[in-house]
Amino acid sequence: MAGISREPKREPKKEKKTAKKERGRAQIDEIMKYLFGVSKETLVNMLGSLFGQSFNADETEITQTNAEFVDESFDVTRGDLFYALTERSKSYHLHIELQTRADGHMAIRLLEYDIHKAAELLRLSGGGTARYVLPKSMVIHVEASERIPDSYEYELVDVKADGTEETLHRTVPVLKYWELTGDELIARQLYPLLPLQVFMQRGKLKRYAKESGTAAKREVVEEIKEIAAKIIISAKELTERGRMSAGDDDRIITALDRLVKYLNVQYEFGDKLNEEVETVIESVFTKLRREGVEEGKREGKREGKKAGVEENRKATAEKMILKNRPIAEIIEFSELSESKIKKLAKKLSKELVVN
Repeated sequence: MAGISREPKREPKKEKKTAKKERGRAQIDEIMKYLFGVSKETLVNMLGSLFGQSFNADETEITQTNAEFVDESFDVTRGDLFYALTERSKSYHLHIELQTRADGHMAIRLLEYDIHKAAELLRLSGGGTARYVLPKSMVIHVEASERIPDSYEYELVDVKADGTEETLHRTVPVLKYWELTGDELIARQLYPLLPLQVFMQRGKLKRYAKESGTAAKREVVEEIKEIAAKIIISAKELTERGRMSAGDDDRIITALDRLVKYLNVQYEFGDKLNEEVETVIESVFTKLRREGVEEGKREGKREGKKAGVEENRKATAEKMILKNRPIAEIIEFSELSESKIKKLAKKLSKELVVN
């Protein structure tokens, strides 16, 4: 009715919390999947490490495949990451589920995802025989929990008409991320997973979020800043050494920054956390650039000095060639190789004296 003001409809507090939780879960899933969007070589090496395979990146073709499956009722089942790899005519279908916390339904979910993928592969192959090949699967659990097993195991049982049973026993390995240090991640070529080291501070962020100006809260900020600095330096060093492709380090740092912001929003830790981590990122970049410039100057000096010595040796050799000194004597005094001395003699149009 006109003239009556109405209060905007307010979302119940419980629903707000649930909505925030769901949005947060979606964001962390996006960040984790973003980390897998690295270059072919880095991704192939990481997948090889995760699945215990020795893939040769130069000889391997890789494609990220569909992870959403729609049934006849138009219900959608969504897995996390599926890849198809081909190496020397041998094909592999790999499936990774990324979990931030324990999930009591994980085993049945894995079976559901893998059956959907097997059905899709059969359909796309145009095969006549109903032969369903399940992908090789694994689960990466990020946060520590006693409820998380070392592997998910289940059995598929086919009961025959005579009462006998045929059983397929399946084991899906689990990577317990929280058990790995940054150095171990690097040793295992799991470079894109480095930013998740920050996620391990989630418990502390939640515990001290409501405190104001306490030493414990300050300590959490300092720990996150230290972790962030180590990740950035490691990412840059891995790229410089050729162990990661150019651009992968930027993706890791972008994910790191986004992950800190995500955690800060989830637990309302305070604007200072974002500001200080951004300052750390900028200061580490500045330090690395400065060190790069200084190293370039030192390298330039070394190269210049080396070039000067080489020029002096050439000058000595040229004088001795023009004075018809024996080649053995020229080698001794100039410290040049015989081939270089012969090139100089040819340039000077002089015959070398052998004895």
